[in-house]
Amino acid sequence: MIIIGIDENGYGPVLGPLVVTATAFKIEKRENLWYLLNIPKNPDCYEKLVVTDSKKLFSRNSLKRCQIGEKTVFSFFYLLFKTFPENLDRFLSKILLDFSQFPQLCKESRTEAKPCWEKIFLPLWLKNKEGIKKEAEKLRKKLKRERIEFFGLKSICICPFQFNRLVKGKSKSYLNYLQFEKLIFYFLRKKEKNFYIFADRIGGQKRYLPLLKSGLLRNWRSQILEERKEISSYRLSLKGKEATISFLQDGEEKEFPVALSSLFGKYIREIFMKRINKFLQNYNPKLKPVSGYRDCLTKNFIEETNNLRKKLKINEECFLRNV
Repeated sequence: MIIIGIDENGYGPVLGPLVVTATAFKIEKRENLWYLLNIPKNPDCYEKLVVTDSKKLFSRNSLKRCQIGEKTVFSFFYLLFKTFPENLDRFLSKILLDFSQFPQLCKESRTEAKPCWEKIFLPLWLKNKEGIKKEAEKLRKKLKRERIEFFGLKSICICPFQFNRLVKGKSKSYLNYLQFEKLIFYFLRKKEKNFYIFADRIGGQKRYLPLLKSGLLRNWRSQILEERKEISSYRLSLKGKEATISFLQDGEEKEFPVALSSLFGKYIREIFMKRINKFLQNYNPKLKPVSGYRDCLTKNFIEETNNLRKKLKINEECFLRNV
Protein backbone atom coordinates (compact mmCIF):
# COMPACT_ATOMS: atom_id res chain seq x y z
CA MET A 1 0.00 0.00 0.00
CA ILE A 2 1.00 3.65 -0.45
CA ILE A 3 0.70 6.10 2.42
CA ILE A 4 0.72 9.77 1.44
CA GLY A 5 0.92 12.90 3.57
CA ILE A 6 -0.02 16.36 2.28
CA ASP A 7 0.44 19.75 3.90
CA GLU A 8 0.47 23.40 2.88
CA ASN A 9 2.86 26.18 3.83
CA GLY A 10 2.18 29.86 3.35
CA TYR A 11 -1.63 29.86 3.43
CA GLY A 12 -1.91 33.15 5.30
CA PRO A 13 1.04 35.41 4.29
CA VAL A 14 0.94 38.55 2.19
CA LEU A 15 4.37 37.93 0.61
CA GLY A 16 5.86 34.83 -0.96
CA PRO A 17 4.34 31.66 -2.41
CA LEU A 18 1.74 29.19 -1.28
CA VAL A 19 3.42 25.77 -1.26
CA VAL A 20 1.56 22.45 -1.05
CA THR A 21 3.64 19.29 -0.70
CA ALA A 22 3.04 15.53 -0.72
CA THR A 23 5.42 12.80 0.39
CA ALA A 24 4.67 9.10 -0.11
CA PHE A 25 5.90 5.82 1.38
CA LYS A 26 5.29 2.25 0.21
CA ILE A 27 4.59 0.04 3.22
CA GLU A 28 3.18 -3.40 3.96
CA LYS A 29 1.02 -2.33 6.91
CA ARG A 30 0.12 0.83 8.79
CA GLU A 31 2.83 1.63 11.33
CA ASN A 32 4.16 4.58 13.31
CA LEU A 33 7.06 5.73 11.11
CA TRP A 34 8.50 7.95 13.82
CA TYR A 35 8.93 4.83 15.96
CA LEU A 36 10.09 2.49 13.21
CA LEU A 37 12.71 4.90 11.86
CA ASN A 38 13.73 6.18 15.29
CA ILE A 39 13.21 9.78 14.19
CA PRO A 40 12.10 12.17 16.93
CA LYS A 41 9.54 14.98 16.83
CA ASN A 42 11.46 17.04 19.38
CA PRO A 43 13.03 20.00 17.49
CA ASP A 44 15.85 20.17 20.03
CA CYS A 45 17.25 16.70 19.25
CA TYR A 46 20.30 18.22 17.59
CA GLU A 47 22.16 14.94 17.00
CA LYS A 48 19.42 13.36 14.89
CA LEU A 49 17.20 14.05 11.94
CA VAL A 50 13.89 15.50 13.15
CA VAL A 51 10.48 15.25 11.47
CA THR A 52 7.88 17.49 13.05
CA ASP A 53 5.66 20.49 12.36
CA SER A 54 7.84 22.83 10.28
CA LYS A 55 6.82 25.86 12.35
CA LYS A 56 8.63 24.31 15.30
CA LEU A 57 11.79 23.40 13.38
CA PHE A 58 12.32 26.28 10.96
CA SER A 59 12.36 28.95 13.64
CA ARG A 60 13.91 32.33 12.83
CA ASN A 61 15.04 32.50 16.44
CA SER A 62 17.14 29.31 16.30
CA LEU A 63 19.92 28.73 13.78
CA LYS A 64 20.46 25.25 15.21
CA ARG A 65 16.85 24.20 14.58
CA CYS A 66 17.03 25.55 11.02
CA GLN A 67 20.19 23.53 10.46
CA ILE A 68 18.49 20.35 11.72
CA GLY A 69 15.51 21.04 9.46
CA GLU A 70 17.73 21.59 6.45
CA LYS A 71 19.75 18.47 7.24
CA THR A 72 16.53 16.44 7.41
CA VAL A 73 15.28 17.84 4.08
CA PHE A 74 18.62 17.19 2.36
CA SER A 75 18.86 13.66 3.75
CA PHE A 76 15.43 12.63 2.45
CA PHE A 77 16.15 14.41 -0.85
CA TYR A 78 19.39 12.43 -1.24
CA LEU A 79 17.60 9.22 -0.25
CA LEU A 80 15.04 9.68 -3.03
CA PHE A 81 17.16 11.17 -5.83
CA LYS A 82 20.57 9.71 -4.88
CA THR A 83 22.27 13.04 -5.47
CA PHE A 84 22.80 16.46 -3.95
CA PRO A 85 21.09 19.33 -5.78
CA GLU A 86 23.75 20.91 -8.00
CA ASN A 87 22.11 24.30 -7.53
CA LEU A 88 18.90 25.85 -6.27
CA ASP A 89 16.95 25.53 -9.51
CA ARG A 90 18.06 21.90 -9.81
CA PHE A 91 16.64 21.30 -6.33
CA LEU A 92 13.32 22.92 -7.22
CA SER A 93 13.06 21.23 -10.63
CA LYS A 94 13.32 17.81 -8.96
CA ILE A 95 10.52 18.55 -6.51
CA LEU A 96 8.07 20.99 -8.05
CA LEU A 97 5.25 19.59 -10.12
CA ASP A 98 4.96 22.92 -11.94
CA PHE A 99 8.55 24.20 -12.17
CA SER A 100 8.55 24.59 -15.97
CA GLN A 101 5.68 27.11 -15.87
CA PHE A 102 7.61 29.84 -14.04
CA PRO A 103 9.34 31.43 -17.08
CA GLN A 104 5.96 31.88 -18.76
CA LEU A 105 4.38 33.31 -15.59
CA CYS A 106 7.24 35.80 -15.27
CA LYS A 107 6.75 36.80 -18.91
CA GLU A 108 3.01 37.27 -18.45
CA SER A 109 3.53 39.38 -15.32
CA ARG A 110 5.52 41.96 -17.33
CA THR A 111 7.62 42.79 -14.29
CA GLU A 112 11.13 44.00 -15.08
CA ALA A 113 12.80 43.07 -11.80
CA LYS A 114 12.26 39.57 -10.42
CA PRO A 115 12.91 39.36 -6.64
CA CYS A 116 11.76 35.73 -6.48
CA TRP A 117 14.70 34.65 -8.65
CA GLU A 118 17.53 36.45 -6.85
CA LYS A 119 20.63 34.26 -6.78
CA ILE A 120 21.24 32.47 -3.49
CA PHE A 121 23.10 29.28 -2.72
CA LEU A 122 22.40 26.01 -0.94
CA PRO A 123 22.65 25.14 1.84
CA LEU A 124 20.83 28.04 3.49
CA TRP A 125 21.98 27.37 7.06
CA LEU A 126 24.30 24.37 7.15
CA LYS A 127 27.99 25.17 6.75
CA ASN A 128 28.35 22.35 4.25
CA LYS A 129 26.70 19.13 3.06
CA GLU A 130 29.01 16.81 4.96
CA GLY A 131 27.18 14.03 6.71
CA ILE A 132 24.10 14.17 4.45
CA LYS A 133 25.09 11.11 2.44
CA LYS A 134 25.78 9.23 5.69
CA GLU A 135 22.39 10.19 7.12
CA ALA A 136 20.66 9.15 3.89
CA GLU A 137 22.43 5.79 3.99
CA LYS A 138 21.28 5.24 7.59
CA LEU A 139 17.75 6.08 6.51
CA ARG A 140 17.99 3.67 3.58
CA LYS A 141 19.08 0.83 5.88
CA LYS A 142 16.28 1.53 8.37
CA LEU A 143 13.68 1.61 5.61
CA LYS A 144 15.02 -1.60 4.05
CA ARG A 145 14.96 -3.36 7.43
CA GLU A 146 11.30 -2.40 7.90
CA ARG A 147 10.48 -3.15 4.23
CA ILE A 148 9.47 0.45 3.58
CA GLU A 149 10.23 2.52 0.47
CA PHE A 150 10.37 6.31 0.25
CA PHE A 151 8.10 6.32 -2.78
CA GLY A 152 7.79 9.93 -3.89
CA LEU A 153 7.88 13.66 -3.23
CA LYS A 154 6.13 16.46 -5.09
CA SER A 155 5.30 20.10 -4.36
CA ILE A 156 3.18 22.75 -6.01
CA CYS A 157 4.37 26.34 -5.67
CA ILE A 158 1.89 29.14 -6.34
CA CYS A 159 3.68 32.49 -6.69
CA PRO A 160 1.80 35.71 -5.78
CA PHE A 161 1.12 36.57 -9.45
CA GLN A 162 -0.43 33.16 -10.06
CA PHE A 163 -2.16 33.21 -6.66
CA ASN A 164 -3.85 36.55 -7.38
CA ARG A 165 -4.98 35.35 -10.78
CA LEU A 166 -6.30 31.97 -9.59
CA VAL A 167 -8.08 33.22 -6.47
CA LYS A 168 -10.37 35.54 -8.43
CA GLY A 169 -13.91 34.24 -8.07
CA LYS A 170 -12.79 31.58 -5.57
CA SER A 171 -12.17 31.37 -1.86
CA LYS A 172 -8.59 31.01 -0.70
CA SER A 173 -9.45 27.69 0.96
CA TYR A 174 -10.86 26.32 -2.32
CA LEU A 175 -7.71 27.37 -4.19
CA ASN A 176 -5.71 25.57 -1.51
CA TYR A 177 -7.85 22.43 -1.87
CA LEU A 178 -7.29 22.38 -5.65
CA GLN A 179 -3.55 22.01 -5.05
CA PHE A 180 -4.16 19.14 -2.61
CA GLU A 181 -6.33 17.52 -5.28
CA LYS A 182 -3.64 17.83 -7.97
CA LEU A 183 -1.13 16.04 -5.77
CA ILE A 184 -3.62 13.32 -4.82
CA PHE A 185 -4.41 12.80 -8.51
CA TYR A 186 -0.69 12.68 -9.35
CA PHE A 187 -0.08 9.76 -7.00
CA LEU A 188 -3.34 7.94 -7.73
CA ARG A 189 -2.21 7.57 -11.34
CA LYS A 190 0.62 5.29 -10.18
CA LYS A 191 0.13 1.56 -10.80
CA GLU A 192 -0.37 0.70 -7.11
CA LYS A 193 -3.88 -0.30 -6.00
CA ASN A 194 -4.25 0.77 -2.35
CA PHE A 195 -3.67 4.28 -1.03
CA TYR A 196 -4.02 5.89 2.38
CA ILE A 197 -3.88 9.67 2.05
CA PHE A 198 -3.60 12.04 5.01
CA ALA A 199 -3.90 15.79 4.61
CA ASP A 200 -3.89 18.62 7.08
CA ARG A 201 -7.39 20.06 7.42
CA ILE A 202 -7.97 23.10 5.18
CA GLY A 203 -9.03 26.17 7.11
CA GLY A 204 -11.07 24.24 9.64
CA GLN A 205 -13.32 22.81 6.93
CA LYS A 206 -15.24 19.69 7.96
CA ARG A 207 -17.02 18.43 4.82
CA TYR A 208 -15.07 17.56 1.67
CA LEU A 209 -17.34 15.18 -0.25
CA PRO A 210 -18.77 17.88 -2.58
CA LEU A 211 -15.19 18.88 -3.45
CA LEU A 212 -14.14 15.29 -4.10
CA LYS A 213 -17.13 14.80 -6.39
CA SER A 214 -16.57 17.93 -8.48
CA GLY A 215 -12.91 18.02 -9.54
CA LEU A 216 -10.16 15.73 -10.80
CA LEU A 217 -11.51 12.88 -8.64
CA ARG A 218 -15.12 13.17 -9.80
CA ASN A 219 -15.00 9.85 -11.69
CA TRP A 220 -14.08 7.98 -8.53
CA ARG A 221 -16.88 6.41 -6.52
CA SER A 222 -16.76 8.17 -3.15
CA GLN A 223 -18.41 7.70 0.22
CA ILE A 224 -18.18 9.26 3.66
CA LEU A 225 -16.49 7.19 6.35
CA GLU A 226 -16.68 9.82 9.09
CA GLU A 227 -16.89 13.58 9.53
CA ARG A 228 -15.93 14.75 12.99
CA LYS A 229 -14.13 17.69 14.58
CA GLU A 230 -10.76 15.95 14.48
CA ILE A 231 -11.03 14.03 11.19
CA SER A 232 -13.01 13.82 7.96
CA SER A 233 -12.47 10.54 6.07
CA TYR A 234 -13.66 9.25 2.70
CA ARG A 235 -13.24 6.10 0.64
CA LEU A 236 -12.73 6.37 -3.11
CA SER A 237 -12.66 3.54 -5.64
CA LEU A 238 -12.12 3.28 -9.38
CA LYS A 239 -11.21 0.33 -11.65
CA GLY A 240 -9.79 -1.86 -8.93
CA LYS A 241 -8.05 0.95 -7.07
CA GLU A 242 -9.05 2.10 -3.59
CA ALA A 243 -8.05 5.19 -1.67
CA THR A 244 -8.89 6.36 1.83
CA ILE A 245 -8.51 10.12 2.18
CA SER A 246 -8.48 11.69 5.64
CA PHE A 247 -8.34 15.39 6.44
CA LEU A 248 -6.87 15.75 9.93
CA GLN A 249 -6.76 18.43 12.54
CA ASP A 250 -3.07 18.98 13.40
CA GLY A 251 -2.02 16.39 10.82
CA GLU A 252 1.69 17.19 11.30
CA GLU A 253 1.48 15.81 14.82
CA LYS A 254 -0.36 12.62 13.85
CA GLU A 255 1.10 11.36 10.57
CA PHE A 256 4.81 11.20 9.68
CA PRO A 257 4.37 11.88 5.92
CA VAL A 258 2.30 15.01 6.68
CA ALA A 259 5.07 16.32 8.95
CA LEU A 260 7.74 15.52 6.35
CA SER A 261 5.70 17.32 3.68
CA SER A 262 5.45 20.27 6.04
CA LEU A 263 9.26 20.41 6.27
CA PHE A 264 9.81 20.31 2.52
CA GLY A 265 7.10 22.89 1.89
CA LYS A 266 8.43 25.26 4.52
CA TYR A 267 11.96 24.88 3.17
CA ILE A 268 10.81 25.76 -0.36
CA ARG A 269 8.95 28.80 0.95
CA GLU A 270 12.04 29.87 2.91
CA ILE A 271 14.06 29.71 -0.31
CA PHE A 272 11.74 32.19 -2.01
CA MET A 273 11.55 34.50 1.03
CA LYS A 274 15.35 34.58 1.26
CA ARG A 275 15.48 35.49 -2.43
CA ILE A 276 12.96 38.34 -1.97
CA ASN A 277 14.73 39.66 1.14
CA LYS A 278 18.17 39.52 -0.45
CA PHE A 279 17.04 41.18 -3.68
CA LEU A 280 15.65 44.24 -1.89
CA GLN A 281 18.44 44.35 0.69
CA ASN A 282 20.90 44.69 -2.17
CA TYR A 283 19.36 48.13 -2.75
CA ASN A 284 18.70 48.95 0.91
CA PRO A 285 20.95 47.05 3.34
CA LYS A 286 19.08 48.53 6.32
CA LEU A 287 16.01 46.44 5.55
CA LYS A 288 15.32 43.71 8.09
CA PRO A 289 14.55 40.24 6.68
CA VAL A 290 10.89 39.28 6.99
CA SER A 291 8.81 36.12 6.98
CA GLY A 292 6.12 37.49 4.68
CA TYR A 293 3.37 36.80 7.21
CA ARG A 294 0.93 39.49 8.33
CA ASP A 295 3.06 40.91 11.14
CA CYS A 296 4.52 44.34 11.92
CA LEU A 297 7.93 43.58 10.45
CA THR A 298 6.42 42.54 7.12
CA LYS A 299 4.07 45.53 7.11
CA ASN A 300 7.03 47.90 7.64
CA PHE A 301 9.05 46.06 4.98
CA ILE A 302 6.27 46.59 2.43
CA GLU A 303 5.97 50.29 3.29
CA GLU A 304 9.74 50.88 3.29
CA THR A 305 10.20 49.25 -0.12
CA ASN A 306 7.22 50.88 -1.82
CA ASN A 307 9.18 53.58 -3.67
CA LEU A 308 12.01 51.17 -4.49
CA ARG A 309 9.61 48.68 -6.04
CA LYS A 310 8.10 51.42 -8.19
CA LYS A 311 11.56 52.52 -9.30
CA LEU A 312 12.49 48.94 -10.20
CA LYS A 313 9.13 48.44 -11.96
CA ILE A 314 8.18 45.42 -9.87
CA ASN A 315 4.59 44.47 -10.66
CA GLU A 316 2.59 44.68 -7.43
CA GLU A 317 0.65 41.59 -8.51
CA CYS A 318 3.97 39.72 -8.41
CA PHE A 319 4.91 41.04 -5.01
CA LEU A 320 1.74 41.27 -2.89
CA ARG A 321 -1.13 38.84 -2.50
CA ASN A 322 -4.56 40.40 -2.78
CA VAL A 323 -6.07 38.15 -0.08
